[in-house]
Amino acid sequence: MSCPPNYGFFKNIETYIKEEKKIVNSTPSTKVPDDCDKFSNLHRLGNQEKAKSLCISFAKLNQFLVALQTQNDDKCNFLNYWFNSELSQTWFSKNDSISDVYVGMESYLYTNDEYVPLNCELCNMNKVELNKMKILYNLHDKRNEMHDILNSQEIFEASKLHEPSAECFTNYNKGLSMCNNKEEKFCKLLENFKTEYRKLYPMVEKKGSGYSKFFQRLPGDEKSNMISTAVTGTVVGLIPLLGVLYKFTPMGQVLRSKMGILNNDISNNDEEMTNISLMEQENEPLRFKQGTYNIKYQSL
Repeated sequence: MSCPPNYGFFKNIETYIKEEKKIVNSTPSTKVPDDCDKFSNLHRLGNQEKAKSLCISFAKLNQFLVALQTQNDDKCNFLNYWFNSELSQTWFSKNDSISDVYVGMESYLYTNDEYVPLNCELCNMNKVELNKMKILYNLHDKRNEMHDILNSQEIFEASKLHEPSAECFTNYNKGLSMCNNKEEKFCKLLENFKTEYRKLYPMVEKKGSGYSKFFQRLPGDEKSNMISTAVTGTVVGLIPLLGVLYKFTPMGQVLRSKMGILNNDISNNDEEMTNISLMEQENEPLRFKQGTYNIKYQSL
Protein backbone atom coordinates (compact mmCIF):
# COMPACT_ATOMS: atom_id res chain seq x y z
CA MET A 1 0.00 0.00 0.00
CA SER A 2 1.50 3.34 -1.08
CA CYS A 3 0.58 6.62 0.53
CA PRO A 4 1.18 10.36 0.13
CA PRO A 5 3.52 12.04 2.62
CA ASN A 6 2.03 13.57 5.74
CA TYR A 7 4.21 16.23 7.37
CA GLY A 8 1.82 16.87 10.27
CA PHE A 9 4.21 15.60 12.94
CA PHE A 10 6.81 18.26 12.02
CA LYS A 11 4.93 20.84 14.07
CA ASN A 12 6.14 18.85 17.09
CA ILE A 13 9.38 17.70 15.52
CA GLU A 14 11.59 18.53 18.52
CA THR A 15 9.45 16.29 20.73
CA TYR A 16 9.65 13.36 18.33
CA ILE A 17 13.40 13.74 17.94
CA LYS A 18 13.81 13.58 21.72
CA GLU A 19 11.56 10.53 21.97
CA GLU A 20 13.48 8.68 19.27
CA LYS A 21 16.79 9.41 21.01
CA LYS A 22 15.46 7.76 24.17
CA ILE A 23 15.51 4.43 22.33
CA VAL A 24 19.30 4.23 22.57
CA ASN A 25 19.54 4.57 26.35
CA SER A 26 16.33 2.86 27.48
CA THR A 27 15.98 -0.80 28.42
CA PRO A 28 13.01 -2.80 27.09
CA SER A 29 10.94 -5.06 29.31
CA THR A 30 12.38 -8.53 29.81
CA LYS A 31 9.77 -10.11 27.55
CA VAL A 32 10.32 -7.85 24.51
CA PRO A 33 13.63 -9.40 23.33
CA ASP A 34 12.04 -12.87 23.38
CA ASP A 35 8.99 -11.68 21.44
CA CYS A 36 11.21 -9.93 18.89
CA ASP A 37 13.42 -12.99 18.62
CA LYS A 38 10.38 -15.03 17.59
CA PHE A 39 9.38 -12.33 15.10
CA SER A 40 12.83 -12.22 13.45
CA ASN A 41 12.93 -16.00 13.10
CA LEU A 42 9.95 -15.81 10.76
CA HIS A 43 10.43 -12.32 9.30
CA ARG A 44 14.12 -11.90 8.63
CA LEU A 45 13.68 -8.78 6.43
CA GLY A 46 16.96 -9.60 4.71
CA ASN A 47 18.96 -9.54 7.98
CA GLN A 48 17.69 -11.50 10.98
CA GLU A 49 19.78 -9.72 13.62
CA LYS A 50 18.81 -6.29 12.31
CA ALA A 51 15.15 -7.37 12.16
CA LYS A 52 15.26 -8.30 15.85
CA SER A 53 16.96 -4.99 16.71
CA LEU A 54 14.31 -3.07 14.74
CA CYS A 55 11.53 -4.89 16.59
CA ILE A 56 13.03 -4.02 19.99
CA SER A 57 13.47 -0.37 18.97
CA PHE A 58 9.86 -0.23 17.78
CA ALA A 59 8.58 -1.67 21.08
CA LYS A 60 10.44 1.04 23.04
CA LEU A 61 9.43 3.84 20.66
CA ASN A 62 5.78 2.76 20.77
CA GLN A 63 5.85 2.99 24.56
CA PHE A 64 7.18 6.56 24.41
CA LEU A 65 4.67 7.60 21.75
CA VAL A 66 1.70 6.27 23.72
CA ALA A 67 2.70 8.50 26.64
CA LEU A 68 2.90 11.65 24.49
CA GLN A 69 0.12 14.21 24.86
CA THR A 70 -0.31 14.73 21.12
CA GLN A 71 -2.90 13.67 18.58
CA ASN A 72 -2.80 10.04 17.52
CA ASP A 73 -2.70 11.07 13.86
CA ASP A 74 0.63 12.82 14.41
CA LYS A 75 1.99 9.82 16.30
CA CYS A 76 1.01 7.51 13.46
CA ASN A 77 2.46 9.87 10.84
CA PHE A 78 5.75 9.94 12.72
CA LEU A 79 5.71 6.17 13.20
CA ASN A 80 5.09 5.72 9.48
CA TYR A 81 8.08 7.95 8.70
CA TRP A 82 10.22 6.10 11.24
CA PHE A 83 9.43 2.66 9.80
CA ASN A 84 10.01 3.83 6.23
CA SER A 85 13.29 5.46 7.21
CA GLU A 86 14.55 2.43 9.13
CA LEU A 87 13.59 -0.08 6.46
CA SER A 88 15.30 2.01 3.76
CA GLN A 89 18.66 1.03 5.30
CA THR A 90 20.85 -1.07 3.00
CA TRP A 91 20.78 -4.20 5.20
CA PHE A 92 17.02 -4.65 4.83
CA SER A 93 15.36 -6.15 1.77
CA LYS A 94 13.65 -3.56 -0.42
CA ASN A 95 10.40 -5.37 -1.19
CA ASP A 96 8.93 -5.51 2.31
CA SER A 97 5.52 -4.00 2.97
CA ILE A 98 5.70 -1.51 5.83
CA SER A 99 2.19 -2.46 6.85
CA ASP A 100 3.05 -6.19 6.97
CA VAL A 101 6.18 -5.57 9.05
CA TYR A 102 4.26 -3.38 11.51
CA VAL A 103 1.35 -5.81 11.88
CA GLY A 104 3.79 -8.73 12.15
CA MET A 105 5.69 -7.11 15.05
CA GLU A 106 2.46 -6.18 16.84
CA SER A 107 1.18 -9.76 16.60
CA TYR A 108 4.15 -10.90 18.73
CA LEU A 109 4.16 -7.91 21.10
CA TYR A 110 0.42 -8.09 21.87
CA THR A 111 1.07 -10.78 24.48
CA ASN A 112 3.23 -8.32 26.44
CA ASP A 113 1.19 -6.59 29.16
CA GLU A 114 3.32 -3.44 28.79
CA TYR A 115 2.56 -3.08 25.09
CA VAL A 116 -0.24 -0.63 24.24
CA PRO A 117 -1.10 -0.54 20.52
CA LEU A 118 -1.55 2.75 18.68
CA ASN A 119 -3.63 1.05 15.98
CA CYS A 120 -1.95 2.95 13.15
CA GLU A 121 -2.31 2.23 9.46
CA LEU A 122 1.16 2.37 7.95
CA CYS A 123 2.22 2.28 4.31
CA ASN A 124 5.22 2.50 2.00
CA MET A 125 6.16 6.07 1.14
CA ASN A 126 7.41 7.35 -2.19
CA LYS A 127 11.23 7.33 -2.08
CA VAL A 128 11.54 10.96 -3.21
CA GLU A 129 9.12 12.16 -0.52
CA LEU A 130 10.81 9.97 2.08
CA ASN A 131 14.14 11.54 1.18
CA LYS A 132 12.66 15.03 1.65
CA MET A 133 11.41 14.05 5.10
CA LYS A 134 14.83 12.64 5.98
CA ILE A 135 16.44 15.94 5.02
CA LEU A 136 14.03 17.94 7.19
CA TYR A 137 14.37 15.54 10.10
CA ASN A 138 18.17 15.64 9.94
CA LEU A 139 18.20 19.45 9.72
CA HIS A 140 16.14 19.80 12.89
CA ASP A 141 18.13 17.09 14.65
CA LYS A 142 21.43 18.89 13.99
CA ARG A 143 19.98 22.29 14.86
CA ASN A 144 18.81 20.90 18.21
CA GLU A 145 22.27 19.48 18.81
CA MET A 146 23.88 22.89 18.25
CA HIS A 147 21.25 24.65 20.36
CA ASP A 148 22.04 22.34 23.28
CA ILE A 149 25.77 23.05 22.93
CA LEU A 150 25.27 26.82 22.83
CA ASN A 151 22.66 26.87 25.58
CA SER A 152 24.47 24.57 27.98
CA GLN A 153 26.19 25.80 31.13
CA GLU A 154 28.79 23.08 30.65
CA ILE A 155 31.99 23.78 28.77
CA PHE A 156 31.94 22.20 25.32
CA GLU A 157 34.63 22.24 22.70
CA ALA A 158 33.70 24.95 20.22
CA SER A 159 34.78 22.66 17.37
CA LYS A 160 31.73 20.47 18.09
CA LEU A 161 29.69 23.04 16.16
CA HIS A 162 31.58 22.45 12.94
CA GLU A 163 30.21 19.05 11.89
CA PRO A 164 26.48 19.66 12.56
CA SER A 165 26.54 23.18 11.06
CA ALA A 166 28.37 21.95 7.94
CA GLU A 167 25.83 19.13 7.62
CA CYS A 168 22.96 21.64 7.91
CA PHE A 169 24.56 23.81 5.22
CA THR A 170 24.82 20.84 2.83
CA ASN A 171 21.37 19.39 3.50
CA TYR A 172 19.66 22.78 3.35
CA ASN A 173 21.24 23.35 -0.05
CA LYS A 174 20.07 19.91 -1.13
CA GLY A 175 16.56 20.71 0.08
CA LEU A 176 16.50 24.00 -1.82
CA SER A 177 17.38 22.17 -5.04
CA MET A 178 14.23 20.05 -4.55
CA CYS A 179 11.94 23.07 -4.18
CA ASN A 180 10.40 23.60 -7.59
CA ASN A 181 7.13 24.80 -6.09
CA LYS A 182 7.46 27.21 -3.16
CA GLU A 183 3.89 26.44 -2.11
CA GLU A 184 4.72 22.78 -1.60
CA LYS A 185 4.55 21.63 2.04
CA PHE A 186 8.18 20.53 2.07
CA CYS A 187 9.37 23.95 0.86
CA LYS A 188 7.31 25.78 3.47
CA LEU A 189 8.75 23.57 6.20
CA LEU A 190 12.25 24.20 4.84
CA GLU A 191 11.58 27.93 5.15
CA ASN A 192 10.36 27.38 8.72
CA PHE A 193 13.59 25.57 9.49
CA LYS A 194 15.61 28.51 8.19
CA THR A 195 13.79 30.80 10.62
CA GLU A 196 14.60 28.44 13.51
CA TYR A 197 18.22 28.02 12.44
CA ARG A 198 18.78 31.78 12.29
CA LYS A 199 17.92 31.96 15.98
CA LEU A 200 21.29 30.31 16.58
CA TYR A 201 23.20 33.25 15.03
CA PRO A 202 22.99 35.65 18.01
CA MET A 203 23.73 32.75 20.37
CA VAL A 204 26.93 31.98 18.46
CA GLU A 205 27.96 35.65 18.33
CA LYS A 206 27.43 35.96 22.07
CA LYS A 207 29.84 33.06 22.61
CA GLY A 208 32.55 34.95 20.71
CA SER A 209 34.91 34.28 17.82
CA GLY A 210 36.12 31.03 19.38
CA TYR A 211 32.71 29.56 18.55
CA SER A 212 31.72 31.55 15.46
CA LYS A 213 34.76 30.35 13.48
CA PHE A 214 33.45 26.77 13.76
CA PHE A 215 29.83 27.66 12.96
CA GLN A 216 28.56 27.69 9.39
CA ARG A 217 25.56 29.82 8.48
CA LEU A 218 23.00 28.78 5.88
CA PRO A 219 23.61 29.50 2.18
CA GLY A 220 23.07 33.20 1.52
CA ASP A 221 23.64 34.14 5.17
CA GLU A 222 27.38 33.45 5.32
CA LYS A 223 28.35 36.95 4.03
CA SER A 224 26.58 38.69 6.90
CA ASN A 225 28.86 36.83 9.28
CA MET A 226 31.97 38.27 7.66
CA ILE A 227 30.97 41.80 6.65
CA SER A 228 32.24 43.66 9.72
CA THR A 229 35.44 41.64 9.79
CA ALA A 230 35.94 42.13 6.07
CA VAL A 231 35.51 45.91 6.20
CA THR A 232 37.82 46.31 9.18
CA GLY A 233 40.38 43.95 7.72
CA THR A 234 40.32 45.73 4.37
CA VAL A 235 40.97 49.16 5.85
CA VAL A 236 43.74 47.92 8.14
CA GLY A 237 45.27 45.83 5.38
CA LEU A 238 45.34 48.70 2.89
CA ILE A 239 47.57 50.90 5.05
CA PRO A 240 50.78 48.82 4.77
CA LEU A 241 49.91 47.96 1.16
CA LEU A 242 49.77 51.63 0.18
CA GLY A 243 53.12 52.15 1.88
CA VAL A 244 54.70 49.42 -0.22
CA LEU A 245 53.09 50.74 -3.41
CA TYR A 246 54.33 54.26 -2.65
CA LYS A 247 57.95 53.24 -2.04
CA PHE A 248 58.71 50.39 -4.40
CA THR A 249 56.45 50.45 -7.47
CA PRO A 250 56.12 52.54 -10.67
CA MET A 251 52.84 53.77 -9.28
CA GLY A 252 54.78 55.09 -6.31
CA GLN A 253 57.16 56.99 -8.61
CA VAL A 254 54.19 58.66 -10.29
CA LEU A 255 52.68 59.50 -6.93
CA ARG A 256 55.99 60.89 -5.66
CA SER A 257 56.48 63.03 -8.79
CA LYS A 258 52.91 64.32 -8.46
CA MET A 259 53.52 65.01 -4.80
CA GLY A 260 56.78 66.82 -5.74
CA ILE A 261 54.98 69.04 -8.23
CA LEU A 262 52.30 69.73 -5.67
CA ASN A 263 54.90 70.60 -3.04
CA ASN A 264 56.73 72.92 -5.50
CA ASP A 265 53.45 74.62 -6.33
CA ILE A 266 52.76 75.08 -2.65
CA SER A 267 56.31 76.43 -2.08
CA ASN A 268 56.02 78.82 -5.05
CA ASN A 269 52.66 79.99 -3.82
CA ASP A 270 54.11 80.58 -0.38
CA GLU A 271 57.05 82.55 -1.90
CA GLU A 272 54.71 84.66 -4.02
CA MET A 273 52.54 85.41 -1.02
CA THR A 274 55.63 86.44 0.96
CA ASN A 275 56.81 88.79 -1.83
CA ILE A 276 53.38 90.36 -2.09
CA SER A 277 53.35 90.89 1.63
CA LEU A 278 56.79 92.63 1.52
CA MET A 279 55.71 94.90 -1.35
CA GLU A 280 52.65 95.90 0.60
CA GLN A 281 54.80 96.77 3.59
CA GLU A 282 57.11 98.99 1.38
CA ASN A 283 54.12 100.86 -0.07
CA GLU A 284 52.60 101.50 3.34
CA PRO A 285 54.39 104.91 3.97
CA LEU A 286 53.40 106.20 0.51
CA ARG A 287 49.75 105.62 1.32
CA PHE A 288 50.11 107.66 4.48
CA LYS A 289 51.65 110.61 2.51
CA GLN A 290 48.66 110.76 0.17
CA GLY A 291 46.45 112.00 2.95
CA THR A 292 43.18 110.98 4.30
CA TYR A 293 41.32 111.50 1.02
CA ASN A 294 44.06 110.12 -1.19
CA ILE A 295 44.72 113.64 -2.72
CA LYS A 296 48.27 114.65 -3.67
CA TYR A 297 49.44 118.28 -3.07
CA GLN A 298 52.02 120.13 -5.25
CA SER A 299 54.36 122.53 -3.59
CA LEU A 300 54.40 126.14 -5.00
